[in-house]
Amino acid sequence: MIMDRGRGPRMASRYVEVAPGELSVRTEEFSHRPLAAGEARVQVLACGICGTDLHLWHGMPLPPGSSYPVRPGHEVCGRVVEMATAPSSSTGPAGHEPAVGDMVVLHPVAPCGACDSCALGLDQLCPRGRVLGIHEPGGLSDEVVWPADRMVPVTGIEPTQAAVLADAVATAYRAVKVAGLAGNPHVCVIGAGGVGTHVLELVRALHPGARLVGVTGTERSAARLREAGYEAEVNGPDLVSRLRREYGSFDHVFEFSGSADAPAQAVRLLRAGGGLVFGSVLEGHLDLGPAQAVQTRELSVKGVFSASIEDLREVVALATNGVIDLGGSVSHTADLSDAAAAFATLDARPAGLVRMVLTTSGGDA
Repeated sequence: MIMDRGRGPRMASRYVEVAPGELSVRTEEFSHRPLAAGEARVQVLACGICGTDLHLWHGMPLPPGSSYPVRPGHEVCGRVVEMATAPSSSTGPAGHEPAVGDMVVLHPVAPCGACDSCALGLDQLCPRGRVLGIHEPGGLSDEVVWPADRMVPVTGIEPTQAAVLADAVATAYRAVKVAGLAGNPHVCVIGAGGVGTHVLELVRALHPGARLVGVTGTERSAARLREAGYEAEVNGPDLVSRLRREYGSFDHVFEFSGSADAPAQAVRLLRAGGGLVFGSVLEGHLDLGPAQAVQTRELSVKGVFSASIEDLREVVALATNGVIDLGGSVSHTADLSDAAAAFATLDARPAGLVRMVLTTSGGDA
């Protein structure tokens, strides 16, 4: 450790950097910049890798205000090591403020706080929002700086499991909320992986009378779902006919597979008046099939990409209170230094993959 006059000690820190077709783990000595009002410095304990991170590696178009290379990672669990006092107007709701020493999960969007979406409580839709891991350096690193009011304290949960609450669980929760389930719905999840598995678990927890079918890419993954108590099928060219024959039509279909063909399959699986929730990170155009299939049966189609800070608080409470079980949420872990191999593993989609989480030495503290 080397002292840097006026900026504190120089520290060695690792971080992942990606550009189209390139990925590296870099180590730099740097001086901590002073925190701006309302910011907190977090020692990362664990950070998940999701489909968006893979798409960054593959070279997806970036939103305005960002450019390659980027430092990814938006499913972050860590420990607060430093905080700067926030102006009274920017503090979060009473009882939600983190403190130094707290373990927290980070909400991945820092909204402007002034637009119509923010006023409606739809902070995840803020058009000027800054996204962790795209606009700002993300959590695939040893530490991260982020607004303290975008952090949710969490206790009693392992960091590797807590990390996925920020996206894999919170986005699934958002999907279930916007679907507007009622009664004992008949539900199919196409793409029951990192997010889709949590859709199944949340529907079962919140709507115990629901009939749930998960669709996966391999028989091994389908067997995992059956062991967890769900009905399951393996994807294939005859998927729609098999599902219709075995289960009939569905009230709701959630699509998280990333397959360009899946949204149109979902439309064919819905009953009249049913609803599709589209959550895949899909490059290109959305193909729902013949327009009349949507119009004449009055189907609803809703998109989901992320969750609000309130959604994150609610899923943290669900997990802390044991309403949902995160024991099967993470199938693969690796050290941050092995990020390249971890990305390659996730890209290959091996059987049994649910979520990949990278850990740091801070998790041993």
